[in-house]
Amino acid sequence: MHYFDARIIENRALGNGYFVLRLGGCDSLAQSQPGQFIMLRGDWGRDPLLPRPISLLSVAPEGRADLLAKSIGRGTQLLEKSSPGTRVSVLGPLGNGFPEPTPDSLDLLVAGGVGLPPLFMQAENAARRGLVDRCEMVYGGRTSRDLVLLGEMRGMGLSSCLATEDGSVGRRGRVTTELEARIDHHRAAHPQRKLRVFACGPREMLWAVARIAEPHGIECYLSMEEQMACGIGVCLGCAIPARSRPFRYTCSDGPVFLASDLVIPDLVIPPAAGQTTGAAP
Repeated sequence: MHYFDARIIENRALGNGYFVLRLGGCDSLAQSQPGQFIMLRGDWGRDPLLPRPISLLSVAPEGRADLLAKSIGRGTQLLEKSSPGTRVSVLGPLGNGFPEPTPDSLDLLVAGGVGLPPLFMQAENAARRGLVDRCEMVYGGRTSRDLVLLGEMRGMGLSSCLATEDGSVGRRGRVTTELEARIDHHRAAHPQRKLRVFACGPREMLWAVARIAEPHGIECYLSMEEQMACGIGVCLGCAIPARSRPFRYTCSDGPVFLASDLVIPDLVIPPAAGQTTGAAP
């Protein structure tokens, strides 16, 4: 697999540092699966030196690929300022994806902040198959400004349950609190229904999601985010402890893993803003 050249054909600002890049010339990404990612490098010389791993938000047969990012470090700041026509180098699609949607299960898609893209793409895939009613987005951020693309999700008919730490929209508290509420709701309403949890977001959030799913016996898939230099399993910089062997590598073995195969630490997560430990939101 080699890098190929693509062009930015649209750069859409969403506010609060979030933006969507639309790339053209990405025919080789047309068959990408939700959860897969690319390594992306702008035409910016040696600063920064390394490419950036970015999850795919959406792909289209005509060679178009959409990416959602947030301006945080040097690389994403440069991408945020990129103009249409800018050349970028792309390697991908890389890694594995989430399981396909099925009519026999209800998939709770748990997104934290900029972890939305692979779950948005999973919902889009379900909508194309006529199974969007078998998905439910559970989406959280610090404030309402961290919840983006809500109109697009409504447009595909996706049910969304929102949470913000400051209570500016949806449930006040962390997205994991909303996840627990949704699991309780579905267990009470449809005790025999199979639930699956797919999640992407900050590491602590993913561990919390896994610890919620496990006692319920719910199949749980985590899309892990790690620092990467190569994206193809050469640099070995994205190792995470696993049960099936000492380490797995996020780029080549993941980024999507069954939570049951990962070593989940017992972390104590501080309460969200406005909450006290153990208090209901």
